[in-house]
Amino acid sequence: MGALLKLHQGRPFVFDDGKLRLMYFNEKSVQSAMKRDAPDELQCGYTLAMMAFLLAQPAPAHILMVGLGGGSLLKFCRRHLPASRITVLEIDADVIALRQQFLIPPDDALLQIIHCDATAYLAAHALQVDVLLLDGFDGGGMVAELSTARFYADCHAALAPSGVLVCNMWGRRRLLVGLLAELRQQFDASVHWCRSPDSYNLIVFAFRSAAALFPPAQALPQRLLDEVLLENLTALGGRMRTLPMPSAGPLLDLPLDASFDPPFDRLKPDLPALTLEIDLLMTTDASLPLTDAEWSAARQ
Repeated sequence: MGALLKLHQGRPFVFDDGKLRLMYFNEKSVQSAMKRDAPDELQCGYTLAMMAFLLAQPAPAHILMVGLGGGSLLKFCRRHLPASRITVLEIDADVIALRQQFLIPPDDALLQIIHCDATAYLAAHALQVDVLLLDGFDGGGMVAELSTARFYADCHAALAPSGVLVCNMWGRRRLLVGLLAELRQQFDASVHWCRSPDSYNLIVFAFRSAAALFPPAQALPQRLLDEVLLENLTALGGRMRTLPMPSAGPLLDLPLDASFDPPFDRLKPDLPALTLEIDLLMTTDASLPLTDAEWSAARQ
């Protein structure tokens, strides 16, 4: 690993571990994982949790993804949603350059990978997508520019009336509470969340319309998914959490700053309820792997 870090000098690189092909930005954590003999299967629990959008949008016409990584979500959606148009925004040319190593299919009439800054792209384009998957990370963790009030507002505007934004979040509890509060302000509390099955990632679903509620018990069309995946997604839907918006008004009066320190002195009275929600979800779980090596060993 040390030799690879030195060779790639901060750029993303690929490391094969048994049956797995892994993408790293640095030595801290796996950014993406692919089983080499099953490239379109989801290996990371957070990606499975993000696919729970199918409970509300079982046949999206257009899926917009922010962040390519190893293309796990892209390949999975191509397999299970072959009629869906997929657009991927990726700012890092070095990530895009690894697409062949992760067996990401070439662009075609239903797939386009665009090398761009997602903040500028959303601000400049009038979009109406059914699903927006936000999974923007770099070597330092969550990308600050993709976690601001302005960007969340642009995500809201990019959704079709029944569309849903799905965010993969990871970080300090203080950060997660602030981001969750901001999404609730932007989306009028039409927000649901759950924890990844195999990590402490928080997966958040925010609906453009207050009427487009997340239906945890809704069955997916059997033709779309295999029985095991259907069972897993239904279980995730059953664990989804939400809170009503308080009558006191918006939760945040100011946008989050780039340092990820929300102005907590300006949060409204339901901050304790959101904090309790995060504390309940992020308590230490002895069933989770403690290291990347443990995680990888379980998937060989």
